[in-house]
Amino acid sequence: MKNLNLKLLCVLSLLIFSCSDNNDDGGINLTFSAVNSNSSKLATGLKTSATEVIFTDFKISIRDVVFKNDDDINSSFDTDEIQFRGPYQIDLLDNTNALSQTIGNAFVPDGKYKEMRFKFHKDEDLPVTDDLFDKSIYIKGTIDGVPFVFWHDTSENLDIGRSTGVLVQGNTVNFKVQFYTSQFLSSLNQIDLSQATDNNNDGLIEIFPNDEDGNQDIADALKDNIKMAADLLI
Repeated sequence: MKNLNLKLLCVLSLLIFSCSDNNDDGGINLTFSAVNSNSSKLATGLKTSATEVIFTDFKISIRDVVFKNDDDINSSFDTDEIQFRGPYQIDLLDNTNALSQTIGNAFVPDGKYKEMRFKFHKDEDLPVTDDLFDKSIYIKGTIDGVPFVFWHDTSENLDIGRSTGVLVQGNTVNFKVQFYTSQFLSSLNQIDLSQATDNNNDGLIEIFPNDEDGNQDIADALKDNIKMAADLLI
């Protein structure tokens, strides 16, 4: 009986030691946010040529978030364990008001972190009435007072980083991915939304890969701009 109790005590001690050892690593708390110039300048909005553009809604669907440990020579985006699997639907604008959404906290090995990757991912499991059903990026707004909707179903990785990075050593670090709506029309491609057309004359300018309004090229250019308008804050 004494031997059995001793064995149980040893097993319990090992379990406690293992749990304590696993928790020595730090964590990353991940938040997504937007900065919307419209919210403070509704009288003028964004200008492309003589066109006033106002973004009222901005949503993304993502998955497979990975952080790169620069202190580990074997660390790479292709082989690292995914810290946030997803998919996550993230709402970053509500009637021009910029929003912030924290998707969670993940334990990571101690080291210096400068970069992260996530994938834009359309989610077909959402209700068909959801704005992000079968879409990875969704925007609504107005162009000179005329309503428009943009969406894309791209499935692409986005790599962003900060050269300074941050050291994780048993602590929790806050990472924030921030999208700047003021750059959506200029970060990579100069987009003049006055060129967007409403070919089916239904009163809504539709901008997406297979739209009937003839704006497919603008949809691809806007998608690329949105990716370039993201920054990593630590």
